Amino acid sequence: MTPKVEVTQSQVLDALRRIQDPDLHQDIVSLGFVKKSSVEGGNVQVQINLTTPACPVKDQMKREAEALLRALPGVESVQVEMTAEVKASQGAPPRELAKGVKHFLAVSSGKGGVGKSTVSVNLACALAATGARVGLLDCDVYGPDIPMMMGLSGAPDQEGRKLIPKERHGVKTMSIGYLLDDDKPVVWRGPMVHKLIEQFLGDVAWGELDYLIVDMPPGTGDVA
Repeated sequence: MTPKVEVTQSQVLDALRRIQDPDLHQDIVSLGFVKKSSVEGGNVQVQINLTTPACPVKDQMKREAEALLRALPGVESVQVEMTAEVKASQGAPPRELAKGVKHFLAVSSGKGGVGKSTVSVNLACALAATGARVGLLDCDVYGPDIPMMMGLSGAPDQEGRKLIPKERHGVKTMSIGYLLDDDKPVVWRGPMVHKLIEQFLGDVAWGELDYLIVDMPPGTGDVA
């Protein structure tokens, strides 16, 4: 009777070392992406933790890992779990505002009417759909389109001294459009807008976010 071949933990890790991150050009084991691996008889379970849920090669990496592990002698079943943990920027100076935000993504343009808010909304919703924690800050006080595009209106709730972001499609949003009457124009100078944006960063309960998308005011002046 032929003895049963048993796969080992080291064989599992050696197989996974053949998977390279296309941007970092190192294997996923050396990069520390393999957070868990267990072998019970012929059953192999692996957790691969990426740096962003929006990784474009996530599905490809999962298929490659499953194929490599199934090819090992003695393996009967394979389970590969793909997770993600967005890391904050290394070496960045400490912030007093929006401390729970790991990354800011500013969407700007030299002029208005070019689809900046559309890009901001779609980017925020796409990132949220991947499982990331996302906020959307409307800094275009002269033409706040985010409430309309997200289908939201009315004053935000308040908890203590903090405003609670309005949420839709898994995205937390804040805009001056929630705080003004629709028929009242806004005529503010740069320093006033600067102060408002500071308040939106410091006085809004954003919580822990992987990304805060900032829909910037149009132009290249003092406000931007």
